[in-house]
Amino acid sequence: MYRFGIAGIPLGSKGRTVKDAVENTFQLGLNYLEIQLFRISTQEREMRDFVGMKPKELDEMLLVDLLRSDEDGKYKSVGLNTKIEEDDIGTELFWSMARDYKELNLAREVARELDVKISLHTPYYVDFAIEERMVVDSIQHTIWGGVIADAIDSEFLITHLGLGSVDRKKSLKNTASSLKQISEKLTSLKIKPKLCIENSGKGEVIGSDEEIDSLLGSVKNITTVTNVSHIYSSKKNSPTEQEEFADIIEATKKKKRPLYFEFSGVEFLDQNEYRITPIKKGNLKFEPFADALADFDDEITLISFSPLLEHDALYMKVIFERSILKKIGKTVKPLAQ
Repeated sequence: MYRFGIAGIPLGSKGRTVKDAVENTFQLGLNYLEIQLFRISTQEREMRDFVGMKPKELDEMLLVDLLRSDEDGKYKSVGLNTKIEEDDIGTELFWSMARDYKELNLAREVARELDVKISLHTPYYVDFAIEERMVVDSIQHTIWGGVIADAIDSEFLITHLGLGSVDRKKSLKNTASSLKQISEKLTSLKIKPKLCIENSGKGEVIGSDEEIDSLLGSVKNITTVTNVSHIYSSKKNSPTEQEEFADIIEATKKKKRPLYFEFSGVEFLDQNEYRITPIKKGNLKFEPFADALADFDDEITLISFSPLLEHDALYMKVIFERSILKKIGKTVKPLAQ
C-alpha cells in the first residue's frame, strides 16, 4: 500500500478547517494529510462556568490542558478526562483549523470514512536545547500538539529538533532530556500517535543521522520520519542514483522505522541548501527515488512539502505509477510466436 499526501492544507482548498482539508485531499485523489499546527495562541481562563462538564464536551472552545490546585496551592495538570471543578484553570488553544473537539471529532470520522490517514506536525520553530524559556514553550507546544493529534486519530506526531549550540554534545543531551519529558507526558495522557523526530538538512540544526540514532537509543517511545530532501542537502547533492535511494529505504526498514518519506525539490547556493522548490525546478529528482520505491512491497507514505503541495504530490504519484509499470514490463515474458 502506497499513500501519497501533502504537508499542509491543499492550495486549492476553499475551506480552512481540518475537515475541509481531509475532504479536499480525498477529492484530489490523495490519501494522506500531514496537518500543520501553525499560527496558534493560547490563554488561561477560569472554568467555574463549566463545573461538572468535561473539557472535550465544551462548544467553541479547544482546551488542551486543565490545571487544578493541589494542597500547596500549586496548579498542576490533571488532563482532559476529568470533570471540571470550580477553581480549575483551563488552557485554551486558538487555531484556525478547529474551534472545538466536535469539529476535530467530525474531521476524524470523515477521514476514516474516506480512508485518508493523518499526521500532525508541530510548529516548525522549536528549541529543545538552548534558551530555557523557549525550551519550556517548545515542550509544551509539542504536548499540546499530541492532544490535538490524538483527537483526530493521527498516525504520527512530528517535530523538528531546533538549533544546536557550539557545544553540540550538550545540545544533544538537552534535546534528549526535552524529548524524554514530552514522551513521558504523552504516555501519561495515553496519547496514541507516535512522537516522530524529523532529520535536518542543515548542519546547525540538530538531526543528523548520528544524532537521530543517539536520540532514539536514549529516549523511549519515539521514532523518526525521513525527509529525503534534507538527506540530499546534508550530504551535499546526494543521493542521486536509484541504488542510493534504495539504500535509504532498506536502512529505514532494517532499523524498524516508519517508511514515511517527505520529498520536495531543493535549490543550492554555494553548496548549501538555499530553499525548498517545486520538484521539477530543484536539483533533487524524484524519478530514481520512484524506481527504488517500486522494488519494495511495504506500506510506504510519500508526502509532498514543496511549494506546489498537491500538484507535486500528484506528480510523484504519476511518476511512481510509471515506475511500477516499468517494473511489471520487465517481469512479463513475451508470448512465444
